[in-house]
Amino acid sequence: MTNSILSLYRVFFIDDNHQLWTVMRDDRVVLMKNIPPFATFSSDHTILTGVEIDGKQTRFLWTMANFQQQSPEPIITHNGYCYYPTLLNTPHAQLAFLRADLLSPHGMGETFIFKKARKKFHLIDSFSAAMYPPFFSKTGALYYINPAMQLTKRIMKQDEKIYPNTVYFALNAEETEYAVYSNETIRLLDFKIGQLRQFIAFDVTALGFNETGTSLFFATYKNGHSSLYQYDRSSQEITLVLNHSTKITGISF
Repeated sequence: MTNSILSLYRVFFIDDNHQLWTVMRDDRVVLMKNIPPFATFSSDHTILTGVEIDGKQTRFLWTMANFQQQSPEPIITHNGYCYYPTLLNTPHAQLAFLRADLLSPHGMGETFIFKKARKKFHLIDSFSAAMYPPFFSKTGALYYINPAMQLTKRIMKQDEKIYPNTVYFALNAEETEYAVYSNETIRLLDFKIGQLRQFIAFDVTALGFNETGTSLFFATYKNGHSSLYQYDRSSQEITLVLNHSTKITGISF
């Protein structure tokens, strides 16, 4: 699933009812499908991975990020209560997810990374992290928020701290820029140059660039109502895209 210049689609989002929606370029809002809970987009934005918790085990499920109404298919099962499975969609796929229990500090958990080899997934890494969805870039780097609430980039078990005091983050398609939300402020940053722009935003619940990186979408949630906004990089204008009755938890192109 892509949202290229000639695409009919403007932006995609996930809500708290475990539903995938799209906003068309003519501003129509269309329900695409029901998806598993705690779903996230894959590195290439074509697959959604979510969970099904059964007693003391969690099944990880995948489905295509499209209009096809197929039943989600299983990937692996892991002990405990697990959330936000994130897929690096390559021939040697990797799956990262967070696990938390009653003994975990509030808002914290443990991240596990499994790698696919010969049709099976094998554990290759684990470390502590904040309970926010991680994300694999196309290069294979895993971006996550560490226990000190720092946005962190992890490659081959080596961490690079990217930005402090992060609540939400998003990465552009080319992995050259990113956005972070903290202290009621959204900041757009270039990996080489540093901060490019910042603006005030309250009660933000999700961030996401469009495919070309010319716009940043962000969602807010207050008093039971959610709103989706678009920030235009060129004009620096913020426009309301839609109001939604349920909290928006994920945004993608």
